[in-house]
Amino acid sequence: MKTLILGFSALGAVVCANTALGQSTPPPGYGVMGVPPPGYGMYASTPPPSVPAYPNSMPPPSTTGMVTPPPVYTDPYASAPPPGPVSSYAPQGTSNYNPPPVSPGGYAGNGGYNNYGGSVKSGPDIVNFDSVEVFYRYMAPKEADLNGAHTIGAALTVALFNPLYLKVGASWGSGSGGAGGAGGNAKDADYDFASISAGAGFHTTLINDRLTFVAEAGMTYASLKAKDSSLSFSDGSVYVRPALRFTPFDWLELQAGVTVSSADKYDSKVLDMSAYFRVLPMLDLGIGADFGDATRAFRTAVRLRW
Repeated sequence: MKTLILGFSALGAVVCANTALGQSTPPPGYGVMGVPPPGYGMYASTPPPSVPAYPNSMPPPSTTGMVTPPPVYTDPYASAPPPGPVSSYAPQGTSNYNPPPVSPGGYAGNGGYNNYGGSVKSGPDIVNFDSVEVFYRYMAPKEADLNGAHTIGAALTVALFNPLYLKVGASWGSGSGGAGGAGGNAKDADYDFASISAGAGFHTTLINDRLTFVAEAGMTYASLKAKDSSLSFSDGSVYVRPALRFTPFDWLELQAGVTVSSADKYDSKVLDMSAYFRVLPMLDLGIGADFGDATRAFRTAVRLRW
């Protein structure tokens, strides 16, 4: 029994001695917060093989003098770097395509429109209130004793502040007598005819821009002097002329109007109709006819707009 107790006591003494040796003083810095234990970070044997910075299948990107690679670390609070070179490519959503140029040939060649469906009209509109018109007019009096007269004339229209305008015109011509002079006068009595007018008017569109209403009022003076004839007269009057100007195409204008005046010896009512064809951006050719209660007339005209 004593032998067994002595054996356990010896075994306990050996265990206590080993425990005391294991609790000896730790190396400096061991257990201090923030200080790694000795040998931390050191390789136990040879260091591991290094890893290449770029995959072997893709070479590192090359740089030029105009383009610099971004820094490894960018301060989020630093100022923005200066802009680099601008790309030669057009920004997304834009195109380097330019629209087709305007060609005056579209007026008569293809109805005023180009192959893209847009109008190619240039210059002022054909319905214009800044123009000068020169015309030839063959006037045929209803009086049987007078033949027709060949007249020339001109009219100037000047636009004021919208929608007002001014218009002045004059004409002169001459003709010959008919089968016999009026009132028993000499046969073939030549005569001269002249007229001058001045007025003002306004214009406004109706329904759309292709239909324009014009109202004009002013004064006119007409004179007919026949040799050896009692038909000579001079007549001054006031007139009003409402009219419509219609443009079915950019190169065509149609006009129709009625002139009512206070004339006693000349036309007191005249129905006029005209058509103007654009041949150049600012130039028109026109034809027309006038039907009055004393005369009938047919005319051609050249009109310049600006």
